[in-house]
Amino acid sequence: MANEPEQDDIAGNLIAALKGGQFILYFQAIKPIVSPGGQSSYREIFVRFLEEEQKLLPPGGFFPILEQQNLMATMDKWVISNVIRWHAAKRKLAQKNWNNTHCTINLSSDSIVGPGFANFVARQLAKSQVPPRHLLFEISEEDVDKYALSLDQFILPLKPLGCGFVVTDYSGELVSTEMLQALGINLVKIDGRIVRRIHEDEKSFADAGAIHEACREIGIRTIAELVERRETLAKLKKIGIDYAQGYGIAKPAPLE
Repeated sequence: MANEPEQDDIAGNLIAALKGGQFILYFQAIKPIVSPGGQSSYREIFVRFLEEEQKLLPPGGFFPILEQQNLMATMDKWVISNVIRWHAAKRKLAQKNWNNTHCTINLSSDSIVGPGFANFVARQLAKSQVPPRHLLFEISEEDVDKYALSLDQFILPLKPLGCGFVVTDYSGELVSTEMLQALGINLVKIDGRIVRRIHEDEKSFADAGAIHEACREIGIRTIAELVERRETLAKLKKIGIDYAQGYGIAKPAPLE
């Protein structure tokens, strides 16, 4: 753990990096399980600090510092702007499969409840002329529960544009499927703690199946997160879950 002077140095480096573009984007593919043909292609976006890649920070170690410095919303804006810029470049080049590629972006709670954040996203999309349907925003089940009364100010301005929304780490313990439907959620990521055990635990298998069926009935597609084993994938196919993500499916790679 860094001491206070070291943490101050790291914070200063992070602030400079936000201004100087020293972050890089990675993605992890989210792949269809049952019927790959014709389905949309999704990729979850991650951000890496260049110093992190040089082992000066542990993986993901800069997020707590950004939180302490109240810079998470600034980080989110940087990610969104650069993902939209990437999409615009691919669109201009008319690259194969571009029109079927969608990026999912994790949002901090600062962005979810922050005033004007939805307007920022809408302005960036309008300026780039990237169709909004190419962007989906990830919100954890815990944050949906915690900020239920504030979510409309983020979702309502963007949903009519065509942006999508994903609830992650979903177990159904905090948020009902009725609430998911009311919010207009497009995709649900089943909690990785359930997914990791479905190949060996009947309750986890049943829980995943129940979540998938409840979501299917209201038109929400499901993603199994943290898929690492072939045995897990076989169980997911048996349930009928739509997509899978994890190191057993695809490793993170630079967004190029």
